[in-house]
Amino acid sequence: MTEQTESLQSVLVFDGQDDSINLGKKPEFKIEKEITLEAWVYCQNQRRRTGIISNVFDTTAKESGYGLLLDGKSGIFFALKTASQGIYYVSSKVDSLKLNQWHHLAGTYDGKQIKVYIDGVEKATKAASNSLINYEPENDLYIGTYKDNNETYPFQGKIAEVRIWKVARTQKEIQNNLYQRLRGNEPGLIGYWPLNEGSNNITHDRTTNANHGTINSANWEQSQVPFANPQSHDLIVAKTVTTEKETTLELNPVEQKLTQNPEQAKEIEKHLLATGLEDYGFWWQEMLKAQAQKTEPDKPFRRGRIWA
Repeated sequence: MTEQTESLQSVLVFDGQDDSINLGKKPEFKIEKEITLEAWVYCQNQRRRTGIISNVFDTTAKESGYGLLLDGKSGIFFALKTASQGIYYVSSKVDSLKLNQWHHLAGTYDGKQIKVYIDGVEKATKAASNSLINYEPENDLYIGTYKDNNETYPFQGKIAEVRIWKVARTQKEIQNNLYQRLRGNEPGLIGYWPLNEGSNNITHDRTTNANHGTINSANWEQSQVPFANPQSHDLIVAKTVTTEKETTLELNPVEQKLTQNPEQAKEIEKHLLATGLEDYGFWWQEMLKAQAQKTEPDKPFRRGRIWA
């Protein structure tokens, strides 16, 4: 799992009263069977059946669709209606979702099992009928609210990184990009709304399906979030370290031999980035070791440092 890194980014804030995003009815949303829903949420209030992403229609007499909802007990539901069974509401259990902090949510269905994850950890699993997802009656897909013909349950808090897949992702696959924004071209991804535009009332679907949504009343905010863009700070640092190593190796073949020893690799990397006099002592000791182990003529081991 990628390490968590906090960064300041634009997110969408929902007031729990009438805010929502309406994505409408689109062919891509009517996934036949295997499905994964994902979203990052910062929940500020719990209420049963509050919608995070949902096209669920449930009047008892008529049921359809799928969604990630709050369960009213400090957890979430992954709701799913299959053709041969009544609607499932699989809960992540009590106290699995903390208020006023970011959590990653996911629900999957592979035709046999429904699973619920919070922060990449499986919280619930339930055997399900091996049948297609039912969409009759077909409902609009919403972000930030549950809404059918006679009920509305709006979300209070922040939402980001809403993703819909036409595959049942494994726990490892969910964890692999838990803390990283997507690019929009990942295999199986049919809808992706980062919710990071920062202005205006349109949120963009970053997949080629381009099913953009209309934002109703929700507001933009700069917030510290635990996920990064694809070209993250971690990648930039790694690239910088690699560049410095490559430059050093060109000038210093003895150091190149040392980095091949796994036990010394971490210590060497530390001193490659060091700027103090203690670093000079480290390299002096390495020079003595290298000179003692020489079996053929070689260039002297040298390493220079310049301080401004």
